[in-house]
Amino acid sequence: MIVFISIISFMLDGILSRYILPNSLFIPLFTIVSLVIIYPYFNNNNYRYFRYIAIIGLLYDITYLNTLFFNFFIFMIIGFVIGLFNYLLSNNLYTSILITTVSIILYRIINYFFVVIFKNQSFNFLNLLESIYSSLILNIIYCITIYIATEWYSKKHKILRSK
Repeated sequence: MIVFISIISFMLDGILSRYILPNSLFIPLFTIVSLVIIYPYFNNNNYRYFRYIAIIGLLYDITYLNTLFFNFFIFMIIGFVIGLFNYLLSNNLYTSILITTVSIILYRIINYFFVVIFKNQSFNFLNLLESIYSSLILNIIYCITIYIATEWYSKKHKILRSK
């Protein structure tokens, strides 16, 4: 189920990014949402989880951004934050929405500061804020949908998840 969720999210990122304008209110970051959803299915095996998200980060870099190790490191940082939140909070829908929100905000902040530092653009807080809120709407809806679907599927097939 972990691989299925990741593949679907990865492919939907590419498909929707092709049809949604970059200045839209619905910018997909489904791969990051999938990192939040799949964490409980690793049953506190952080080594496997970090190895898995490292591979996802490399594939994301190669497929969508033509970079190497950029999203690899960002996904590792986000994976650490996801693990920390799951350690501190119980796993439920509200917590998943909170972790998704924090992960997307963190992803956008890291990307924006990278652009400001290395592309010599001036810092504009409104641009950062716009990129954050335009990413949140669609991704929270996706988080809720995938969480409910995986919850139902894991109960039906008795797949263990960490609490």
